[in-house]
Amino acid sequence: MRLAAALLLALAACKSATPSNEVTGTLTLEGATVTVTKCRPERGADGVYVVLETPKSALRFEGKKLWWNRDDPEGFAPGAALECKRLDRSWGGGSRLDGTSYWRGTLSFECSDGPKTATGDLTLDCGNITPEERASLDAQRTKLRDEQKAAGSGSAAP
Repeated sequence: MRLAAALLLALAACKSATPSNEVTGTLTLEGATVTVTKCRPERGADGVYVVLETPKSALRFEGKKLWWNRDDPEGFAPGAALECKRLDRSWGGGSRLDGTSYWRGTLSFECSDGPKTATGDLTLDCGNITPEERASLDAQRTKLRDEQKAAGSGSAAP
């Protein structure tokens, strides 16, 4: 009897995903709300990307594209990026000398590949960002916004 109870508890623990404290917001895969259990920033050939682990595998945001591959814990299959009606993002990140990375930003998306659908509105703060890194990200964001304002404030010729 004790063994049966222990097995039931273990099974319940496997089904209930512990949410990552680095991610807030909502994520839906194939119509079901899922929990992001881990936010993993990594460094690739084209810079920093982020992998969001869930009980249904992983999503990967890299190079202005979103991937979801149910059979791959990295959420990545070359050439299999999802088609997105909406993929709004604002982010910053970097790599450290020790090889670790960090990623902070927002992802708001509505994407699919046939029956595979992924929608989300997420805020991410991943990789144990230090106060110095946070200050650098804040400065980069301010600089970008200032440049965007300056580019949009030109006057039209009569």
